Amino acid sequence: MKLVVRAADELKMENVSAFVATAESGSFSQAAVMRGCSQSMLSRRVLELEELLGGRLFNRTGRGVLLTELGVALLPVAQGLLDGASGFLELASSTNEQPSGTVEIALPRWAAEGPVATLVNRISVQFPRIHLVIHESYSRDVMDRLAAGKLDIGVFNSHHAEPPAQAQRLFSSDLVLLGRRESPLLRDPTVPLTALNGLSIVMPPSPNPVEAVVRERTRDMQLELRAELEINSGAMIREVVRRCGRYAITQVHRIEDYLDEGDLAISRIVEPALTLHTFCATGAKHRINRASLAVERCLVSVLGEHFVRLQQAAQMREAHWAQAWQTAARAVHS
Repeated sequence: MKLVVRAADELKMENVSAFVATAESGSFSQAAVMRGCSQSMLSRRVLELEELLGGRLFNRTGRGVLLTELGVALLPVAQGLLDGASGFLELASSTNEQPSGTVEIALPRWAAEGPVATLVNRISVQFPRIHLVIHESYSRDVMDRLAAGKLDIGVFNSHHAEPPAQAQRLFSSDLVLLGRRESPLLRDPTVPLTALNGLSIVMPPSPNPVEAVVRERTRDMQLELRAELEINSGAMIREVVRRCGRYAITQVHRIEDYLDEGDLAISRIVEPALTLHTFCATGAKHRINRASLAVERCLVSVLGEHFVRLQQAAQMREAHWAQAWQTAARAVHS
């Protein structure tokens, strides 16, 4: 352990920075311009780092430099060290100040019906120096942009229960069958998956977590869902369900606010339940700072409160709908 500590003490960030700049530019002269120093100084910094590491990082050529095997192995680690150092300094400099800066987030479509306004109001009041950039995105796009480091925070769905790297699970929800209120399939609060065999279903295009979990379960049970129509819009799906006699499979929090309109109804799919999990994650190249941490905490709190409200509404709706069907059934038999 003492040897490791001594070597770390000798590592200079300016030398690491010179190595990264040279590797990314492919030239000592261009790297020197990027770092604002002379070429000889930059070369000395790289040489000093090579002496510490005990191996060459570059092969010098007439057209510039090429990474050695050691250089290729160490470049991503060096880039991570620089990102970590920058985040360390940003966090230290803002310790005694209000969090400030730009935080870029991506939210699913259903968050537009309440959570986004609550989030904006809370950030405005508690952290007025934070500038939010908010995107509406589909889950696959959010995951890709997080992995590419193009987002600070993203919310997405997955049919996998285990949180991906740098993510926390917010909640889990069962999928529901959406149709017209008078549909016999929707007389009860729940509907078995086998009852959907042969049904004409409107599905979102692949890749989509709803489509993924539905196809996986129906394939396992050798059921056939006639997904003859794919629509990449919640509003269009609702319109087709209303006017074309189709059904859709969706998450309850995507449809809850539209059930009061009177012509649509849902039943939770069971035997087995089809479950999706909602995650909040930071980008793979995310640089930690107080602004992003503050926004992440607020976002997790807002979405948690929103889900609790939806759960309560769903329980009340299921109880009311079951009672209404029982009353209708007694009226028919009397």
